[in-house]
Amino acid sequence: MSKKSWHLNRRTVLKSAGVCLSLPWLECMAVEQKDAPKQRFFGGYFAYGVPMPKDDAGDRMTHGWFPVGTGQDYRAPVMHESFMPLRDKITYLSGLSHPAMRSTSAHKGADYFLTGANILKTYDKQSVSIDQYLARSLGQETRFQSLVMSSLGGINRPYRSSTLSFDRSGRPIPAQNKPAEIFRRMFGSVTDSEKNALASRGSIIDEVLGEAKDLNRRLGANDRRKMSEYLASVREVERMTERSKQWQATPKPKVDASRLELAANPATPREYLTVMYDLLALAFQTDTTRVATFQTACEEAGPTDGFPSAIGISNSSHNLSHEKKNYAKVAHYITFLNEMYANFIKKLDSIQEGNGTVLDSTLCFYGCATSKTHKAINYPIILSGGKNMGFKHGSHLHYEDNVPLSNLFLTFANQLAGPTERFSDSTSDITEVVG
Repeated sequence: MSKKSWHLNRRTVLKSAGVCLSLPWLECMAVEQKDAPKQRFFGGYFAYGVPMPKDDAGDRMTHGWFPVGTGQDYRAPVMHESFMPLRDKITYLSGLSHPAMRSTSAHKGADYFLTGANILKTYDKQSVSIDQYLARSLGQETRFQSLVMSSLGGINRPYRSSTLSFDRSGRPIPAQNKPAEIFRRMFGSVTDSEKNALASRGSIIDEVLGEAKDLNRRLGANDRRKMSEYLASVREVERMTERSKQWQATPKPKVDASRLELAANPATPREYLTVMYDLLALAFQTDTTRVATFQTACEEAGPTDGFPSAIGISNSSHNLSHEKKNYAKVAHYITFLNEMYANFIKKLDSIQEGNGTVLDSTLCFYGCATSKTHKAINYPIILSGGKNMGFKHGSHLHYEDNVPLSNLFLTFANQLAGPTERFSDSTSDITEVVG
């Protein structure tokens, strides 16, 4: 189909007109989207597990997390009411976990949630997270190959990670947690210090590579292997530096920040989580990135442990998670987290893109690496979106505990990144989520 004069390029409109990015979908943009369909991935995490009253308990439907029944006729407990308007675009999965980590301390959950790595005895076996694996394919045409976010920020320490994302060598990728800075990086002006930093980084990399080449000749076999791994990391930094330099000359989308509470912080959890999810939606809507992760809370004492205060609960989220009889408070808190996340995917589903929505082109994976009282089994998981990548929804799928969660990641890789034989400890695809 030829492109007529009235077929506007959406990115051009956003740049030249300087309007807010809540533009309606225009018919004259349809050709561009049909010719270049997008594929996106989001990975989200919440801490400390979920309430799990017994199946025959009187509060099973009011305080329980997992749906009752399987297939399309499942019954969703009260805490999932916020998701039900999108019932045909979400899937609940139960029974899945990472086999090697089932006996671990539950506080390590974020460290291996997206990697499936066996770090039970040593962190040296940490491996690439599924988001970074997918970013190598999905992130080549965007300003940021991926967006890594968490409420605590940085990486914290091993076994108390504050990031979900790990590079190809298993190294943690620092997460961003300040809304104003995230917004500036995505939509603000490039500062002189950033330009100078890139120039300096390029010079240092050249020097390091030159010296390393000379040193490598004098090393033994084992040290040469270690040096080779190190140099691979340096070259990855070099590649990302060149990428950043090329994007510096490309104008950023213009976004109206007046409705974003960019000053929010974890001390005001409702406002903070809202703006962090809003920034993620904007990142996808503006095609600033196509891969993102968000760890809502770190599994140790800290500012994110006070999130229940958003709904008037004085207990810490960690304290709530150890309740064994009266689940009212922890259920109320998990309901709040569900509502925050539901608002995010509803927002993605409200943004028209071609013949569908942004959610239809975004596979969203959300959950936790523990179930009842920090047990590292039977992860609570919600999968949503991705219709345009072949994913189907509307069911509760239960699996026996011999099925690794990495099987689901293998399915993600095969659908989004091309033929993949294995991811972490995967044994096969999970075919029930695609159709």
